[in-house]
Amino acid sequence: MYALIAVLMLIAGIGHLAIWTRLHCMIHSLPYKQWLIDLGEYTCYLMSVLIPSVFLIWWMQQPLNPQVSPNETVQYSTIYYVWFIYVTVSVVAFIAASLLWLLYQRDAQIASAYFSERLLASFDFSDLAPQLLTSTSTQVASLLPGNEILRLEVDRKEVFLPRLPQELDGFTITHLSDLHLKGHMAEDFYRKVVDQANDLQSEMIVIAGDIFDRTKCFAWSRTLAQLSAECGVYFILGNHEVRTHDVAGCRKTLVDEGFIDLGGRHMSLMIRNYLVVLAGNELPWHIPAADMNSIDESQFDQRPLKILLSHTPDQIGWARSFDFDLMLAGHNHGGQIRLPGIGPVVSPSWYGTRYAGGVFFFDPTLLHVSRGISGTSPLRWNCPPEITQLVLRQGDQT
Repeated sequence: MYALIAVLMLIAGIGHLAIWTRLHCMIHSLPYKQWLIDLGEYTCYLMSVLIPSVFLIWWMQQPLNPQVSPNETVQYSTIYYVWFIYVTVSVVAFIAASLLWLLYQRDAQIASAYFSERLLASFDFSDLAPQLLTSTSTQVASLLPGNEILRLEVDRKEVFLPRLPQELDGFTITHLSDLHLKGHMAEDFYRKVVDQANDLQSEMIVIAGDIFDRTKCFAWSRTLAQLSAECGVYFILGNHEVRTHDVAGCRKTLVDEGFIDLGGRHMSLMIRNYLVVLAGNELPWHIPAADMNSIDESQFDQRPLKILLSHTPDQIGWARSFDFDLMLAGHNHGGQIRLPGIGPVVSPSWYGTRYAGGVFFFDPTLLHVSRGISGTSPLRWNCPPEITQLVLRQGDQT
């Protein structure tokens, strides 16, 4: 009996954490004021600890073997029913979380037919920590065992697009995201990122938002300006540019350095003598998204390849509704903390950890979510920063 109760409490405990981590994820996906998001985040942290603590205190105060006569009806207190309901909800949450985990495994299985991956290089800059980390808190965090904030992986993914024209087979895109220039990582760190991105010699470079966190780092655009690609360097903004209180300044700084702003608009260009439509979606933080209804595809001799740059992968439904072939996103940082066999624990998405990072395919759109370069939280376990070169290929591997 006691063993059964212990198992039930363990399941309820995991379900309890699932409830509050999911709320944490959803709060961070919303376009609220930062102070309100912070309040919601700290509330989730508090409830995650406070509720089981109060429950254990109450539980220990209950008599182990209450004496009740055969003719006496057991009377339960109101707090007993409150806990009974919450434990039941937590058990249901555990079941729901388990089913969602299975769904995410199915997503990965489906996507595996649409890409192949190869690690090109892995760097560990831990020996340069005094040079690359400028804040005390980040320096201390870097000393934690297994923390990967000073690692950098460069990988190549061949992605198989069912409708890719022959002319664009082999076209290369370097996908960057979430640079988070705020001053806790030195400018020298970003020089190393830029060098590695340029070494890939991709035909196009895209940055999927969260470039600046602080206006004092606008000057670091001189380092980003070294990024170079034959077909141009494109960018959108994310939620962290809102924190600078100078969104227009963010855009102007990057445009002045020669980058091409896709925020809330679309453009058409010829690549390898084939028409490509590039579009930007910065929802829900910057409105509007690109007006895709303004494109009259009947005026084209051939169907264009359509590529969307979106800060959050939560916009995958929008991408599919406008028939995009490829969507490139960031925002979720791969979850930053990934547990063996389980995966990411939290991710700032309305869909929880479903789109934390990697490749997904939802017909007709292939989605790539970058783990990003940096973040406001100086913690990464089993989830190093990444630069990805995407090589577009025809068809799929099924």
